[in-house]
Amino acid sequence: MKHKIAILAALLAIPASVAFATGDLSRNNPQEIVIEMGSNAQGMYFKPSHLDLQTGKAYKIVLKNVDNVKHELDATEFAGKVFTRKVEVADEHGNMLAEIKGSVREIEVGPGGEVEWFIVPVQTGKNLAMVCALPGHREAGMIGTITIN
Repeated sequence: MKHKIAILAALLAIPASVAFATGDLSRNNPQEIVIEMGSNAQGMYFKPSHLDLQTGKAYKIVLKNVDNVKHELDATEFAGKVFTRKVEVADEHGNMLAEIKGSVREIEVGPGGEVEWFIVPVQTGKNLAMVCALPGHREAGMIGTITIN
């Protein structure tokens, strides 16, 4: 009986406005989204600086650093609302260097590098922050948002 009450209390604690994805989230074919990370005369940037995603839909987010300095994508709140299928790191010839599985909240990409982050959003969220938290990068304009419907 105690277990049933604890489960009921946990379910009641979930806000009514929160939506969760259902089904087999590991088998969907991903939609590719490229996020360019770089700098120009106006400062540093993510391009695009805003993403609109859907719960239950698979995405391959390609983080492409077109700069000669390292950048990172730090999106802690967003990362808590997605299922990370894997993160793949390959060399310039396409040979896999690493495959990371499990929770990811921050990905650093070296100069000229590229990383693929395979995700499925499982919970909604509005205007979730994405930033480059390296010293001076956020202040130079490397910020953006992500919305999950």
